[in-house]
Amino acid sequence: MKKDIPRITETKQIDRYLTKLRSSIDNNTFDELTSYRYSKNSVVAMTKDWHLFNEFCIYSHYPSLPASVATIKAFFEREQQTRKYSTLKRYAVTISLIHYLFEFKDPIKSREVGLLLEKIRVLGVDSVSETQALTQENLKQLRLILGCSQSPKDIRDMAIYSVMFECALKRRDLRQLSRTNIQLNEYGNCFVEIEGAVYQLSNESSTILLRWLELTPCSTVFTGIDRHGNIKDNELNDSSIFRILRQAGDILDLPFEVKFSSQSCRVGAVKKLAQDGLKIKEIQEFGRWASPAMPLQYSGKRTLSEKEKAKFKDDNNYD
Repeated sequence: MKKDIPRITETKQIDRYLTKLRSSIDNNTFDELTSYRYSKNSVVAMTKDWHLFNEFCIYSHYPSLPASVATIKAFFEREQQTRKYSTLKRYAVTISLIHYLFEFKDPIKSREVGLLLEKIRVLGVDSVSETQALTQENLKQLRLILGCSQSPKDIRDMAIYSVMFECALKRRDLRQLSRTNIQLNEYGNCFVEIEGAVYQLSNESSTILLRWLELTPCSTVFTGIDRHGNIKDNELNDSSIFRILRQAGDILDLPFEVKFSSQSCRVGAVKKLAQDGLKIKEIQEFGRWASPAMPLQYSGKRTLSEKEKAKFKDDNNYD
């Protein structure tokens, strides 16, 4: 994939891009650097991945370009504490690509880094816990607890749980959801459009979403709320979404070891669809997955999932 991208050879261009990469390159410049060969989502993901690696290097006083094998190992050893193997592989692809573009020696291709990644992969098969599903029963309990609340935060969070579950939303989908993506029929049912797919919300979810839409003046559906309960116009970031999902476990007073994450509603949606008898292909289409890898994993079919993931080993774009 990266071999189709021309390398940077002109001295002024090299200096300009290296300065950006060693400080804070933006999405547009990254897109230009890679000769516009990647999709918008891939550019955003790779830019974010590079920022994370470069910030680690700055904090640790290591050069990011060119990076040494020791730097890469230190980075992966830190990130494996909180990241999945597939995420580390994605980081590796981005770091390798950047080194390729400037004809730097690629530390990702070293034997030491390869052995480390393989070790992380093997350990991960057995030790990485499955993402905790937020189930339909959890959703019913949350509605019972929060349904009568007049707090803007409670109303917003309940709407988030409902829409994420019934539309199998990714964090990006939730962040970017606009009023223009929501339609209302004559019976008061809400329809949500995501990437060309249309989802009809249940009566309960339609009601809570409409309560939130009556409160917020913003064109972006889900935005921040300050400590005084004032609705802000800033788009939710990944950390905010993670905290909102994590708080659902506290609201339900679940055991300490049961922790929801940003993917929990999406996982819960897969499990419900599987219980309803939908085939993996149908679940894949419902959740807008690029491959059946994650529906298979969330359905408990890990071996088949790993086989599907292997088909995307160059870019890990199966989600």
